[in-house]
Amino acid sequence: MKLAVVFPGQGSQNKEMAEHFSNESSFKNIIDISSEILNYDVREVIKDDQKINDTIYTQPLMLTVSYAMWDTLIKNTDINPYLGAGHSLGEYTAVVANNTLSFEDALLLVKKRAELMSSAMNGIDGAMAAVIGLDGKIVDDICKGVTKSNSIIEAVNFNCPGQTVIAGHDATVEEIIPALKEAGAKIVKKLSVSIAAHTSLLKSVSDKLKGELENININLENSFDVIHNYDLSISRSQESLINCLSKQVCSPVRWIETMQNFKDQNISDIIEVGPGNVLQGLAKRFDKSLRVHSLNHFEDIKLIEQALQ
Repeated sequence: MKLAVVFPGQGSQNKEMAEHFSNESSFKNIIDISSEILNYDVREVIKDDQKINDTIYTQPLMLTVSYAMWDTLIKNTDINPYLGAGHSLGEYTAVVANNTLSFEDALLLVKKRAELMSSAMNGIDGAMAAVIGLDGKIVDDICKGVTKSNSIIEAVNFNCPGQTVIAGHDATVEEIIPALKEAGAKIVKKLSVSIAAHTSLLKSVSDKLKGELENININLENSFDVIHNYDLSISRSQESLINCLSKQVCSPVRWIETMQNFKDQNISDIIEVGPGNVLQGLAKRFDKSLRVHSLNHFEDIKLIEQALQ
């Protein structure tokens, strides 16, 4: 058996995500540390319909809860992942889980990331949409044929075969929908977000994140390798890590290739650590033979242990 661990990004949050581990001391400790650093009560904000879906809050909340789940998992098992990855924002949880960044540093970094992303979209009507039933390369080519400097549209998440997310200016997202459907897309569904994540509209955020990362302690003696969204590399230097994490915000999430990398490395089992089971679904759509386990409740830990024996 060869094990990988993955961490979800924005969109997997839900109002119950802190409740299923609420009796565990390790989980409670991370939530308390986060509340102190963020200067608000994480438990209360999670229950707030508006705030939990506001990227300013969502990003630090997702990192907090996913890492708290991870901390609880490793304190109750002896699992030893060979590889890791995180989808978009989840990559930050991955590099905390493998001890590259401290939780405290990553939390402040992700808080800053959210603020910078929100600020960069001021005065810009952004949008994202999921394209279902059309090959990602075709989606990418159609976007490249339409995008212009003042009307950006880019393929930004290559999630699984037949599922690609596009993002850019809202009017351009609307404009491209008929072309995508004509090319064979079964569904093009706009997402309820206004930030054009992973597009060139966030280039300024990338530059500023680079400066933030240069002032953070980076530990390269980590416990497992993390595959980067940006270029599928595994960082062996501080420069590489800073480059990959900063450029990730304005570059596509190459999740299909990440799953292919897992397959090439003979990964047999994947644990999704964090709210929801989005990544479990994507992995199964990529390769049904992969054994994928989701950690959503404390009771799942025992089930995962049994499944991995």
